[in-house]
Amino acid sequence: MELREYVRIALRWGWIVAILGVLAAGGAYVVSERQTPVYEASLTLSVRPARANEDLGRSVGALLRSLAGDITTYSFLQQVVERGQLEAITADALLSGKVLLVEVEPADYTIAIAVRHPDASVAVNTANEIAALFVARREAWNENQNPEVQIDAGIRDYARSVGVYSPKTKLYVAAGGFLGAAVGAFIVAVVEWLEAATVHSLRDLEHLDMPVLGAIPSRSGRRR
Repeated sequence: MELREYVRIALRWGWIVAILGVLAAGGAYVVSERQTPVYEASLTLSVRPARANEDLGRSVGALLRSLAGDITTYSFLQQVVERGQLEAITADALLSGKVLLVEVEPADYTIAIAVRHPDASVAVNTANEIAALFVARREAWNENQNPEVQIDAGIRDYARSVGVYSPKTKLYVAAGGFLGAAVGAFIVAVVEWLEAATVHSLRDLEHLDMPVLGAIPSRSGRRR
């Protein structure tokens, strides 16, 4: 099609695309606002060899995933709940895979911990208790080890604030608006395809290579 045809379609049917986009975005916003917010508190643990040694550093990097795996055990998390007197969360909930996330970065000797919960204070307190118990266990382990092979663990910064993990209202509204507009564009394309056989102007006859015998003027003055 020529450019003027796209302009004609936009002027004729653009309101459908706009309305569906706005309605879909509005619907996404309403659904998002009705969801219970889930907050995320996060912190980073530093796990390094007690002394600077290249071989020991590589060993710690290799063991980091195993050390982080101790966090995601029932016995460890149950001790976290009891030690911190956390009544709003259980070890089973933390092990569900949706509440507690543990990520390892061997190159930086760090373990990232994130806790998600509808109560912001519960998320913060749980994350801090997990980190505190991990450090306490490493310190107890070091007491029975030769200083040459000790592994130090520390908390870079306690979790003090939280971010909203879900719902992501802005993302939902943008996605809803885009999908609504896409549906509107599809409807317009179908309508235009169904009307493709209709002659709208004398220019349309030129594409059909048919002789024009006459034209009946419309009330608006346009020739059809």
